[in-house]
Amino acid sequence: MQSHAADNENNIPINQTRSLPPAEENWKPQPQRNSTNNTAAASSAPVPAVNNSIPEKERQHIAERLLRVMCADLGALSVVNGKDFLKLAQTLVDTGARYGSFSVNEILGNMNTLALKHLPRMYNQVKVKVTCALGSNVCLGIGVTCHSQSVGPDSCYILTAYQAEGNQIKRYVLGIKDVDNRDSGEFIHQWVQNVLSEFVMSEIRTVYVTDCKVNSSAFSKVGTCLRCSACSLNSVVQSVLNKRTLQARNMHEVIELLNVTEELAGSTGIARETFGSLEESSPPPCWNSVTDSLLLVHERYEQICEFYSRAKKLNIIQNLNKHLLSNLAAILAPVKHAVIELGNERKPTLQLVLPTYVKLEKLFTSKANDAGIISKLCHLFLEALKENFKVESAHKVAMILDPQQKLRPVPPYQHEEIISKVCELIHEVRDGVEETEFEAPAKKPRQSTETTKVQEDDRLGKNEVYDYLQEPLFQVTPDLFQYWSSVSQKHIHLSKLAFWLLAVPAVGTRSECVNMCEQTLLIKRRRLLSPEDMNKVMFLKSNML
Repeated sequence: MQSHAADNENNIPINQTRSLPPAEENWKPQPQRNSTNNTAAASSAPVPAVNNSIPEKERQHIAERLLRVMCADLGALSVVNGKDFLKLAQTLVDTGARYGSFSVNEILGNMNTLALKHLPRMYNQVKVKVTCALGSNVCLGIGVTCHSQSVGPDSCYILTAYQAEGNQIKRYVLGIKDVDNRDSGEFIHQWVQNVLSEFVMSEIRTVYVTDCKVNSSAFSKVGTCLRCSACSLNSVVQSVLNKRTLQARNMHEVIELLNVTEELAGSTGIARETFGSLEESSPPPCWNSVTDSLLLVHERYEQICEFYSRAKKLNIIQNLNKHLLSNLAAILAPVKHAVIELGNERKPTLQLVLPTYVKLEKLFTSKANDAGIISKLCHLFLEALKENFKVESAHKVAMILDPQQKLRPVPPYQHEEIISKVCELIHEVRDGVEETEFEAPAKKPRQSTETTKVQEDDRLGKNEVYDYLQEPLFQVTPDLFQYWSSVSQKHIHLSKLAFWLLAVPAVGTRSECVNMCEQTLLIKRRRLLSPEDMNKVMFLKSNML
């Protein structure tokens, strides 16, 4: 920007008008500073320092304009130093260097109109790239999340496609839709199918991950439908610690504890920022549990006591049942930790769902034998876990595809069932990828029963599965996609299955979804864009990089 501005000062007359001059008279191609034609000139003439190429008065004028932009919208704080804003500024400087000084309003007109005029062309360019990426899927299987995100009374759905590319999980936001609470699950399902039909082939196999508001039965007709694991665990906790439920079961001390911890955590002096947090990661946006206040107070109990003793407000601390707080935190902390682990956005998580269920079941069972109210709560948690945290076939198959786990987390009597599920999916994937190989064979002479059984096992992939299971378990957590890439020739069908299922997330929403929905709903409220243009802009924002 600075070098081109210097060229402007040298080549543009002071009394030049503020409209574009005729190209044949005033347009002069600017010399390339790094071109071979100017090498000699560049070596003989001293290059002025970059910092001195623009007078200080002009810098102050630019800074003042930037501050006005920032003050008009604080969201611009992160925009004005971004690479896209700098490229825009550089483009304007370059245009001024070529054509002379001109009025932006007169020549370019309304900036929003100019940008939206070219929105369809740019949207189609990016859409082609996303469609080609999803069409190059070697295992003919993707993961699709359809999850709502609430912002105040309003909410919107974000539709995202996931697939493995190389050794990484790539995600593509395909659509965003603000939703009326009166819209049925069937309406959402129809919207999802309409959007998907624009990006992927109809024969591609899909695992859907949805929240509890979506009608899963509608999605099950066109693919496998799983419930978001964070939403499921949130339902487990909410159903047990619901104050009406606790009151009906005469658990008044738990209600009182929840009220006190909410009051402490909500006070200005006990904000999480005051004492910090022991958490390294945050839970996904759909985790909205009543336990957060309780765990925060337990986490910083000593600092809170010290804070209130200095403020001489010990009566609040005296109302806190420390024994019940510790016991309840010992139950709830592993649940929240499991949600954070399942919501990891940088690595596969679907293989962790069944082991998470087993761990929590063991935790609640072990503490159900304790005396008092904790025992009652753990029995309630066990019931809620079975009712709300459903483990599907895809979760079981994903677990076996982790070479550090395989069948270890589950008891032996479940092994054959899981292996048969793996073989079913292998057969489905193999039919899609190599459908010509599995045409009906010509009739052959009758063979022995034993020979026929061996051939059937081989056809269903059982031999490959048993060979894989006989290999020793990994002692450290592997990079799953790197592992399956390295054994793709040895375990051909299992590796294809792994690249499909392990790209499917256990949790249907991500940290960035909150910001995307806030922006979408803000655009809607201010009527800045039509719903169609808003969807295209958010699509570009998510997939253009």
